[in-house]
Amino acid sequence: MNTSKLLPAALGAASLFTGASAQTLVDPDYFVETYASGLSGAVGMEFLSASTVLVTQKDTGQVRVVVNGVVDGTPALDLPVNNASERGLLGICKHPDFAKNGFVYLYWSRSTTGGDTGVSANWSDNRVERYVYNSGTLSLDSLIAIFSKDPAQNNGPNHDGGVIMIGPDQKLYIITGDLNRNRAEQNNQGTPNLSAKVGGVHRLNLDGTIPGDNPFVGLGNTDFHPYYVYGVRNSYGMSWDPLTSKIWFTENGPGSYDEVNHVPTPGMNSGWNELMGPDSRDPQGVGDLVMFTGAYYRDPEFSWLTPIAVTSIAWLTSSKFHGTERTHCVIGDANNGFLYLFQMNLARDGFVLSGGVADKVADSSAERDLNKWGSGFGITTDLEIGQDGYLYGTSLTLGRIFRIRPVVESVVPTSFSLFRGVLISGNLQSLSASDDNRLVTRPGPVFTNAEAPIQLILTSTSPFVAPSALSFKIESNCSVSNITQSVALYNFNTMSYETLNTGTAMTSDSTITINVSSDAARFIGPDNELRARISYKAQGTTFIYPWHSRIDHVQWTLTR
Repeated sequence: MNTSKLLPAALGAASLFTGASAQTLVDPDYFVETYASGLSGAVGMEFLSASTVLVTQKDTGQVRVVVNGVVDGTPALDLPVNNASERGLLGICKHPDFAKNGFVYLYWSRSTTGGDTGVSANWSDNRVERYVYNSGTLSLDSLIAIFSKDPAQNNGPNHDGGVIMIGPDQKLYIITGDLNRNRAEQNNQGTPNLSAKVGGVHRLNLDGTIPGDNPFVGLGNTDFHPYYVYGVRNSYGMSWDPLTSKIWFTENGPGSYDEVNHVPTPGMNSGWNELMGPDSRDPQGVGDLVMFTGAYYRDPEFSWLTPIAVTSIAWLTSSKFHGTERTHCVIGDANNGFLYLFQMNLARDGFVLSGGVADKVADSSAERDLNKWGSGFGITTDLEIGQDGYLYGTSLTLGRIFRIRPVVESVVPTSFSLFRGVLISGNLQSLSASDDNRLVTRPGPVFTNAEAPIQLILTSTSPFVAPSALSFKIESNCSVSNITQSVALYNFNTMSYETLNTGTAMTSDSTITINVSSDAARFIGPDNELRARISYKAQGTTFIYPWHSRIDHVQWTLTR
């Protein structure tokens, strides 16, 4: 195995990436927009709510607060970081009970000078600390984990890792690079009982103590007890498949083989620094590894022969993404400014691959580009599904948070009220899906015979300020056959309802779709409000009274 360092390493590759072109996607069904700009070296992000996200800045040591896409002028925290090479303020995640305790975890490289420095020697340690967030400010709560300078070993400054996450098991996971060290965790058979203390995934309780069910707690050297995975060279990406709760992480190779790894069970040895890429392609083998009791080796699920400086990893598990892409895996890189999209197999323990990459290796740029999803993203350091269901990413080199959204998006009512009529059964949820859970109303009193005795007002929020097209769909029926149904959308230019469809309501479920292709923006109000009125009125004498209107599903569909 060629153990030479990848030059430049992933975060150090910023000088190589000069592309300032617009961010574009291969798939025309989605588009990219800037959510927030004006950041400096954005690395990690954590959504505190649908509108507030914390962002770590690598070199400044600042945690920035972004509210509705606007960066607050005052940082929540400013740490004295050593930012030499890949060091700095690197990782962030919130406690599962954040709403109650306000806890936020940070992974950072501490300077010995009391201020920010790029001098490698002025480094104390990499550490994970817990902070309390309150009104835009972070204050220290406790030290959780520390990876200290060791005079007997190398100490970086590269291969720091830094991604931290809370797992589905409510444990804290920390991925560290090897800091250029070479002991048992790096599969050095000459030091099988000496720990480098770095180079893998550490699993801790939320207070920093070691869980009793960690895979290596039975080993004599307690330095091995925190490990969930070892044999990791370096990583900028770790996540859980939301559908299986299994860990996946990216790993940066030296002169060859970047990897995407799947961890089906605790105790995996990823192989560094004896194995990178598939075992079948490496002159070393599993017999050259240091295998702790209970450990196992597993080949990567995908590799790039020529390193792309692979970074973050996430899944499109959101209803905002179409069925053809939903649950796919998306991955970023540093060397090309690309995003990659991989379809998961049925077992979700690997990717659906064919042709030149059926062997799980991209041997050329052409094979690399088979999974290319987008370009122009600079160094993507984090990918997250926001609470609104869109995909967000941080770009270290572009200094922004980008957001990926569908070009066509549907929304359902977020509120309803009866201007006329009486509610019999159902609620807001009754309108959100075609499931026979209907909103049922009967006529109410009116002041004139011309007035409809049932008038339902619906509101929602448009995903676009000025859509190019709009459609409105309603699935409904009435209990008798001589009822007129009228559909009107509120025109915010004229400040009045505009009737777009009038017809006889059916006595069994019937769907009406109204398409607006000209000046659809007239139906978008302040704060992107959508408003509709559904009215019902008898055409003549009704022999069954009171009659009922029954609405099963209402939906606006808007095109950017």
